[in-house]
Amino acid sequence: MRKLNIVKYTVKAMKAFFQGWVVAILMAAAQVVNIQAVMSQNIKTGNSLLAQTQIKADELELAVALPELAEVILKSGQSSSGRVIGIDAQGQALSIQRSGKTATIPLSQIAKVLFKNGALVYRSNGRQIIRGERDRPTGKLVTWSGIPINTFTVKNPSQGQAVVKLKPPVVSTEQLQGIQSVARNRQYVVDEIQFNSQQRTITIQATPY
Repeated sequence: MRKLNIVKYTVKAMKAFFQGWVVAILMAAAQVVNIQAVMSQNIKTGNSLLAQTQIKADELELAVALPELAEVILKSGQSSSGRVIGIDAQGQALSIQRSGKTATIPLSQIAKVLFKNGALVYRSNGRQIIRGERDRPTGKLVTWSGIPINTFTVKNPSQGQAVVKLKPPVVSTEQLQGIQSVARNRQYVVDEIQFNSQQRTITIQATPY
């Protein structure tokens, strides 16, 4: 009888032991699943942050030069000439100056702005360019369409120094890299500007010198 009780006790103890192991294994498995879920969430979050960083990095503030003489051609067929000194994105107006006088023209009235080929141009480093006479283009004419007007700013009116922010979808990431490569030792000079006052966008044609 005593041996039988010992056997029963041993069997009961072994059952309790194995049940404890089963519970421990299940708890460990649950923790592994939870850790994997957390890691997965962190990876997703990390990828999201990386994507956001890349999107923010896909933007280029490009210095462009405006020749000192521009012809503003109106939709009515009339035209006016002078130096472009500012573009008011909020007021939707272009300001030009000639002989010390300033004129403001609503963008909705402008067909296009043409910059004279022989007009003096200043590089961002201050060096002068005279297109067509002394200096020849070093690259092909490029066109950037659909640029928000408020991303184009005239920084130095007296020397025609302006900055335009370029990013997708106006230009692709690959195009941005190409533009940045060109701009390292060359100057983009604006040839023509067109405005879409309804969409509040601007189209720029420029050539590297």
